[in-house]
Amino acid sequence: MEKLRLSLIILTLCFVSSSWAQKSVSGVVTDANNMPVPGVNIIVEGTSNGAVTDFDGNYSITVNANDVLVFTYVGYTTAKRTYTGQTTINVKLEENSAELDEVVVIGYGTVKRKDLTGSVVSVGSKDIEQANKVDAISALQGQAPGVVIQRTDNKPGGGGFNIRIRGASTINSNQTASNGGFNPGQNPLFIVDGIFVDDISFLNPADISRMDILKDASATAVYGSRGSNGVVLIETKRGKTGELKIDYSNYVGYKEAYNLPDIYDGPGYVELLRDVALGQVFNSTDGDLNTRRGDVSIADYLDEQELQNIADGVSTDWVDLLLEKGFQTNHTISLSGGTEKTTYSAGLAYTLDKGNFAGEDFKRYNIRGSLNSDLKDWLNINISNYITTATQNIGTLEAFRSAYRLKPIGSPYNEDGSLRFTPIDKETQITNPLFDLQNITREQKFLQYIGDIALKVEPLENLTVTSKFSPNLKYQRYGEYRGLLTKSTSGNPANRRAVTSNSNYFSYSWDNILNYSLETRVHALNFTGVVSRFMERRENYDNEVRNFTTDAFTFYNLGAGLSIRNLGSGFSKQTLESYTGRVNYTLADKYLFTVTGRYDGSSILSDKNKWAFFPSAAFAWQVIDEDFLAYQEVLSNAKLRLSYGQTGNNGQGGGLGPLASQSLLGSGATNLGDSSVSTAFLTGIANENLTWERTTEVNLGVDFGFLNNRISGSVDLYRRKNTNIIFFTPLPNVTGFGGTYDNVGESTNQGIEVSLNTTNIDNGNFRWTTNFNFASNKNTLDKLYGDLDEIIFNVNGTNLIHRVGEPIGAVYDYEYAGIWQLDEVEEAAVFNQRPGQVRVTDVNGDGLITPGEDRKVIGQVTPKWTGGITSTMNYQNFDFSFLLNFSQGNTYKSVFHSNYAWGYDNEPSRLFNGYKTDYWTPENPTNDWFQPGNPGQFRDAILYMDVSYVKVGFMTLGYTLPSNILDKIKIRNLRVYATVQNPFVFTKYDGWDPESAGRDQYGAAFMTRTFMTGLNLTF
Repeated sequence: MEKLRLSLIILTLCFVSSSWAQKSVSGVVTDANNMPVPGVNIIVEGTSNGAVTDFDGNYSITVNANDVLVFTYVGYTTAKRTYTGQTTINVKLEENSAELDEVVVIGYGTVKRKDLTGSVVSVGSKDIEQANKVDAISALQGQAPGVVIQRTDNKPGGGGFNIRIRGASTINSNQTASNGGFNPGQNPLFIVDGIFVDDISFLNPADISRMDILKDASATAVYGSRGSNGVVLIETKRGKTGELKIDYSNYVGYKEAYNLPDIYDGPGYVELLRDVALGQVFNSTDGDLNTRRGDVSIADYLDEQELQNIADGVSTDWVDLLLEKGFQTNHTISLSGGTEKTTYSAGLAYTLDKGNFAGEDFKRYNIRGSLNSDLKDWLNINISNYITTATQNIGTLEAFRSAYRLKPIGSPYNEDGSLRFTPIDKETQITNPLFDLQNITREQKFLQYIGDIALKVEPLENLTVTSKFSPNLKYQRYGEYRGLLTKSTSGNPANRRAVTSNSNYFSYSWDNILNYSLETRVHALNFTGVVSRFMERRENYDNEVRNFTTDAFTFYNLGAGLSIRNLGSGFSKQTLESYTGRVNYTLADKYLFTVTGRYDGSSILSDKNKWAFFPSAAFAWQVIDEDFLAYQEVLSNAKLRLSYGQTGNNGQGGGLGPLASQSLLGSGATNLGDSSVSTAFLTGIANENLTWERTTEVNLGVDFGFLNNRISGSVDLYRRKNTNIIFFTPLPNVTGFGGTYDNVGESTNQGIEVSLNTTNIDNGNFRWTTNFNFASNKNTLDKLYGDLDEIIFNVNGTNLIHRVGEPIGAVYDYEYAGIWQLDEVEEAAVFNQRPGQVRVTDVNGDGLITPGEDRKVIGQVTPKWTGGITSTMNYQNFDFSFLLNFSQGNTYKSVFHSNYAWGYDNEPSRLFNGYKTDYWTPENPTNDWFQPGNPGQFRDAILYMDVSYVKVGFMTLGYTLPSNILDKIKIRNLRVYATVQNPFVFTKYDGWDPESAGRDQYGAAFMTRTFMTGLNLTF
């Protein structure tokens, strides 16, 4: 009895001591966006002791010392935290791409990512917002494998981009591209909330919920003729079930121009002019090659004013004189919420982006609203509206390039402090750019509305019928005025000019969608049928008037001009009708099949060939679900994908207009005797056989995950064949016509895409993740028309070629081989050249340099490979992230070097300023650059440059306030951050921006970096 009593006492003491050791710990569980996660299960490892987070993500649980808390929630990586005496344990859960039943938009429907058979990459709102870009396309740069984005306009609100998904899929008929230089292929199809749009610059990036990029033919086939260049599906933010949530985000900062090439100051310019004069001697057929700089005089090239300015020490930095700090800010407020039957969302945003030159800015206002409601158990209505109004002040065309061309020995001001119109009296071709900044107005305004209304009926179980109408309206007005004191007017009132251009755009998509689903224990079937109609209508009105008596009206009073220079208008319309069917079938939740067919009819093709059918099929195998992988712990995801399909192109992006396939009548006039008689004539030859371009693609993909998806990603191999490429084919002159559109060419794109996601460290307090993507594409032109195997053309001074066996639009010119040296006088003379001049390769070795024999393909304008790295680190409440994006292996003829490598050095008295480079002189026998004033006849060869780069897209440091502080002031989340955009660029190219190296510099802008701070606030 005593032993029993003693045992009971000991057990009681143990229980009491255990109870005394137990403590209560609490905290909040949030997701990667610092939003609370309700319903998270928390359990003490090895016990049944547990808790669940409430609606605001809060929890409380009793623990003992060294207990391990396990946090689990569907779709998120399991987190573990050890209790060591702390009273609060906050946890941030990360999405698990393998476990998450993420819904991916695939066109006219959705599918869980694990059931996806095509090649689709998704970019979420977190990735878009952390970039803090003014435009949505910039936010996408470097974050999606196989998506090449080249920025071609750095002006505020410019929105100039070339976007290529898996290479160039067609030949551009328009070979006079200016912005960004020539870039073969076409931009993808953009679809915002089901609405077809030409670009997405009107969107506020903070309003975007996600972007899904459809890349292979299986994924894009549902869009048939519109999907051959890839499809970018964009969803704006919608309401979610729950109480009212109010979000406010903003950023504010300043912009500065950087990566500016050094140009000469006053004394440096004088020495450059002396070397130009020396180069003229070397360039002369009877020049003495023993002449040195000290033997030449520059007095013959300068007038009295210039000599006096030099004596007075005038040295004007024109670039610095014009540059100013830019400014950038965005404010976005949104509210959302709803019940189980009705959800709602609304938002308002304001964006301001001011450039680094006076008069350049961009203002944008966005308003959005959406409502989704189950009116009945069988009836749903979904309404969304998005309105954008924006104003872009483009600024002067001249100031940018004039600042680099003007001689530094010229003065911007008169002795009385007033502006000088011509800094140097004899140099009337370049005026003071400060006048242009003050006296030119170039303003573009637009108002755009996109919306949709969808009614969904469920007449039977598992069967839905949806009718969706989506209009897109855009009004755009451009106004320009050049006042009396501008370069183009030069003080002549007759040259004052006002230009206006108004355009109205309207399109709609009307989709009627039938969806049927059937699921059993083994089988799952989904059928989608679509009848769709698309209509697009454009009209424009253009006017130019000159000879104003005052600058007061700018472009608002065209009637005040005395000379009408241009009156024009235009109208176009096209329609597209489509019938689509898609079947998704899943067997045993492991074997996935997708079959799609779309029948398209286009109004702009010939009557015989308006319709075409585009099929596709795909198969995926969930290897990870097979029994032979059931007991291993290394692989956490393994899926194989194979797809084959066809898409089409009606040629519009390549230059084919709504009436271009027909013979049209033009109007004119002729004299018969003393009378003028109206005439009519054929403007082109109809091609009754013109039909669709067709793209056939095979894609093999692997999705993988290791160690509970600590390492995950995908690899895709693809081969895309284009046939019947629509191209403007020249005709013999005897026909009286320049040519006609025809199906003439074939091309191939093949490549590899890699996406890799890693969790490098995750020890509770510190978490480090990295996302890496890489893509390489090889493009080949396989066929042109008839027996022709090449077309040589020129864009912005760059020689290009469409040649069978080479990339579309390959760079074609002489190959730079160095600079002729003083000990190579005799060898240079064989080629009629002299020391100091550009040397090129004699390809065939015949001792002559001839265009037909010695020009060769020396590069391609599209990069050979691209990629990006995003890295995010979280330590307690701090976060740090950065993005690298890279583009490698493309070549452009640098417009910067072409324009600013000592312009007019063949006429030294008009010599422009130049940028500092290591050029050849008798005392400096370098191979880096030719002798000023002595480039030789092959100067252009040195201008072709590798424009590869690595850019740091952004670096961001943030801090989220602890929940125990926020709870007291009734705030759900508050994060403050500081970020810098484009802080560094690594490139051998020494112009302004490697992305726009081939762009015409008329009206261009500098590359900028932005320093900003901001906050994310949720009530």
